[in-house]
Amino acid sequence: MAETHSKKETMRSAMFDGKPLQIHVRDVPKAKVIRQTDAVVRVTSAAICGSDLHNYHGVFGSDRVPYSIGHEAMGVVEDIGADVDSVKVGDRVIIPDIPDGVALDLEPTINPAVPLYGEGYEFGNLGGCQAEFVRVPLADKSLIVLDKDFDGIQDKDLVVLSDIFPTAWTGVTWSGFGAGDKIVIFGAGPVGLLAAYSAIIRGASRVYSVDSVEERLELAASIGAIPINFTKGEPSAQILAREPGGVQRAVDCVGEECVNESLKPEQSFVITQAAKCLSVGGGLAVIGVYFAEPNSKGVQRGDTISPVIPFPVTLFWEKNMTVRGGVVDSKLFVEPMLELVKSGKANPGFVFSSTIDIEEAPEAYQRFSDHLETKVMIKFGA
Repeated sequence: MAETHSKKETMRSAMFDGKPLQIHVRDVPKAKVIRQTDAVVRVTSAAICGSDLHNYHGVFGSDRVPYSIGHEAMGVVEDIGADVDSVKVGDRVIIPDIPDGVALDLEPTINPAVPLYGEGYEFGNLGGCQAEFVRVPLADKSLIVLDKDFDGIQDKDLVVLSDIFPTAWTGVTWSGFGAGDKIVIFGAGPVGLLAAYSAIIRGASRVYSVDSVEERLELAASIGAIPINFTKGEPSAQILAREPGGVQRAVDCVGEECVNESLKPEQSFVITQAAKCLSVGGGLAVIGVYFAEPNSKGVQRGDTISPVIPFPVTLFWEKNMTVRGGVVDSKLFVEPMLELVKSGKANPGFVFSSTIDIEEAPEAYQRFSDHLETKVMIKFGA
């Protein structure tokens, strides 16, 4: 039998109803054990991710609404199913954004074949992590249990291990990065900042951070990156003026909602600029989201995103470049970051600009969307 530590029947959760630029916080049924391999985690901290803004902007997500949102969280295990072995009630855990091997364990059809928290029915109907409790399927494989060495480490340095720190680290890896390389990171949002941070930790000789928000560029400079404001001139030209031979690596941390020097939407802008400033034999990693969906009740602005964009194929071919991109399964790449945080050599929580209560989520989404926040952490009571 599952152990139960609370009699609560409902929980507070951030919800998306399908209407762009609106998030609501409501009472919903409390997450509970459904299968004997499940665990229920009482969330202590969650975070708003840049990917959540694609839902908020109405260009990504399930067509069925409403649904609970959010995929970055950590907390304490409150409840476990009878077949859970390695996870115990009371364990402090990180919830990776993609559960392990649950595709066959889910009832809905998944589109694509990746189950994701906080994305609704078409992505596995797992529920969202911006909530007081989260059900975690196949808990033994899907949770990261933190040992006693992490007891003194704050949630802000750990909750980012649920997604954006491993994603950023993997983006640097997928670019073909090696110690001593010069690298440009497009985007100084939380993923971009942590990609720059990862490259610095891993021995980059020079790191360029490209964005238009001065506060974010200042934060990038504070960790040792060279800020490039792309509204002050073509970013590739600014970089090539400093690096006539180009840089070896580039990472796109922006994705399909990128804008050009005039701050107008231009989906191919980042990829084109990356190709221009890469050296011969250079590598580009694309970890920003490029996922076009048709319009629906849940994706009301889907037609603003094209599934096809211009690609600088001549530059790609002439420079013998490599390109790799896609969804990052954070739990597969998190081990180095766990050790760095445990040892105190990495403190990724610097990306948070605010800590809020769940009831403040609607305003926080607006501020984040308006670039008035770098990243927002949601704290829940004991």
